[in-house]
Amino acid sequence: MGARLAAVATTSAPPDQHPEDPSIDGPDRIDGIDGIDDDLVPVPSPGPASDPLAGLERVEASLGATRKRRRIDVRLLLASFGIAIGLVIVVLGLLRSVTGREQQGLPDAIENIDPIRGAAQVPQQTRVFVDLVTGYEAIMFIDGVELDVISLDDDITKRPPGLGDGGGEQVVVPPGAIFEPGNNTLTFTPGSTQAFEAFSTGQHTVTIRYWRTEDGPGRFRTFSWDFYSV
Repeated sequence: MGARLAAVATTSAPPDQHPEDPSIDGPDRIDGIDGIDDDLVPVPSPGPASDPLAGLERVEASLGATRKRRRIDVRLLLASFGIAIGLVIVVLGLLRSVTGREQQGLPDAIENIDPIRGAAQVPQQTRVFVDLVTGYEAIMFIDGVELDVISLDDDITKRPPGLGDGGGEQVVVPPGAIFEPGNNTLTFTPGSTQAFEAFSTGQHTVTIRYWRTEDGPGRFRTFSWDFYSV
């Protein structure tokens, strides 16, 4: 009985005196970690997830694959190019078709002219027409030749000789440019009795000397343009 108690006492040592306690020096005590050699402890190598260069390479590879998948659609590119060219043509056509005051450079007193400035291939018998703003009068020069102004006033008594009395008599228009006060227009038509029977082939210059009616012809201004007859 005594022998058994001694054995139990020997194997049941208190926790603070246990052979495996790191505070007790013994044959198994090794610097650092008990019973383990520092040279035998494996050092974990950095995995792919912890390598920034590897992550960057994966991103670049992914982008390269995306770029390869996004091929250029040639048909879509050609269609877009065609639409762009069509829009340019339409805009240019609209700009060239504008015959308003801005393109003609007309003064405020003149609303319209015919032939237009720079017109080409104008027929030799084409009329020369100027539409004035109400309250203005004018005289016309063609190639430096001043044309008489024939006013078609509503009052018969003020009509120039040869225009008839309006009672069915044939009207003979004297040479010159016709001024219609109602429309405020000045028109010249080439003819056998006119200063120009027909416009010769080439360039012709029209000059309009205009003034405000209330100011009189002493305070006139001029406007000129060219056209080309064939």
